[in-house]
Amino acid sequence: MNFLLDTGVKETMVFGKSLGEVDSTIFKNKFQGLGRNAGVDGILAINNHVIVGKKMEDIDHPIFILDNEHIDISSRIGVEVNGILGSRFFSDYRIEFDFLKKRIKVFPNENTPKSWSKLTILAIEVIGSRPFVKISVQQDNLEINGKALIDMGNSDAVLLLKNRLKDYEVRPPFISDYIGQGFNGEIYGLRNRIKKLTIGPFQMSFPLVAYPEFESVQNAKIVNERIGSIGNELLRRFKIIFDYPNKQIYLSKNRNFDKFYYLNMSGLEIVHNGMKWEKQEVPVTLKRDDSKDINFNNKLQFKFVLKPLFKIDMVREASPAQLAGLRRDDKILAVNGKSVSAYTLEDLTNLMKSEEGKEITMKIERNGIKIDVRFTLRDPLPFVQN
Repeated sequence: MNFLLDTGVKETMVFGKSLGEVDSTIFKNKFQGLGRNAGVDGILAINNHVIVGKKMEDIDHPIFILDNEHIDISSRIGVEVNGILGSRFFSDYRIEFDFLKKRIKVFPNENTPKSWSKLTILAIEVIGSRPFVKISVQQDNLEINGKALIDMGNSDAVLLLKNRLKDYEVRPPFISDYIGQGFNGEIYGLRNRIKKLTIGPFQMSFPLVAYPEFESVQNAKIVNERIGSIGNELLRRFKIIFDYPNKQIYLSKNRNFDKFYYLNMSGLEIVHNGMKWEKQEVPVTLKRDDSKDINFNNKLQFKFVLKPLFKIDMVREASPAQLAGLRRDDKILAVNGKSVSAYTLEDLTNLMKSEEGKEITMKIERNGIKIDVRFTLRDPLPFVQN
C-alpha cells in the first residue's frame, strides 16, 4: 500500500476503499481539520502489524479506517494513495528526509552520526505526536513570533491563521485562491508574499503565504499559540532530520534554499482523470553473438502502455487560463505541442511555475469538441518593496 507521510496528522489512516474487510473495531471517531465541511468519520481497528521499509515495524499499531467519500488525494498528486502515515508512527525514531535524493533514512535513538554535528539543531515541541517549531514572520515592519506546525502534508511554503495574528493585515497584492484539501473538504482563502520568514538562524525572503478563510478553519482544533504551518515548499529547501525522542530537529540548507518561491502562474488546478492504453511504436532489433544490436529501419512492432489522463479541476478568477477561456472539467489532450500523456502531474505543475512570460499552448476537449488555447504565464503576486 502507498501512504502519504504527513507530520501534520497524528494517527495512521487507511481510506475505506483500500480494505475489503475491517476486524477488531472498537469505536468511531470524527476527524476535524481544515475545510468547509463537517469532518470525516473514522473506525478504529487494533492489532495491526505495520512494516515500513526493512527497519520500522509496529506489531500493535492502531489504524483508523476513514469514510473517504470526499477525500481525493491520489488525483491531486499523481500517485495512488491508500492512506496517511501519521507522526505517531515515528515518535520512537529519528528520521532523515533528503528531498534532493528523494530518500528517507531511519536511525536508532542511540546512534548519532558524526556528520550531524555540522547541522543546525532547533528545539521542537511535540504536542499530540505532532512537531511544532518557533517561527517569525515579517510583513512591512511588523514582526510576529509564534508556533508553527511542521506539516509535510501541506504543499504550501507557509500557511498563516489570520485570526491568530494580532494587528496583522494581508497586504496587497493578494489573490483569492483554492489552497488545498483538508479532512473537512476543500480549503479556500487568500495568498500573498511576505517580506521574510525566520526559523532559527535561517531567513527566507518573499515566501508565498496562504491564509485560509474563516469557514475553512472554524471546525479545526488549533493548538494554543499556533499561528500557522510550514509546509513542503519550504521544507524541501533543507535536509531535515526529525528527532522526536529528543524533541529537536536538525536542518541543513540544500541547493534549493535560495530559489524564488514561484506560484502556479497559470491559475489552473490540474488533476488526474484516469488512465488509458496507448499504442507505441518500437523498432525491431536483433542481437548478434557479439552483443551488438542491429536495427531494422523499416520494421516496427508495437506495445501498449498505460498513460495518464488529466483534466482541469479549478480555474482561478482573472488568471491567464481563465482569460484564455479554460473551464473546470475541460479534458487536457496536449500541452506545448506534446500529448499530455508524455507528462506527469509533477511535470505539468512545474511547467506552470516555470517562468513568467512563458507561453503555454493547450489542446483541450469540452463536450466532445476539441479546442486550441494559448496563454502566457503571469505572476499575480509580484512583491512590492515598501
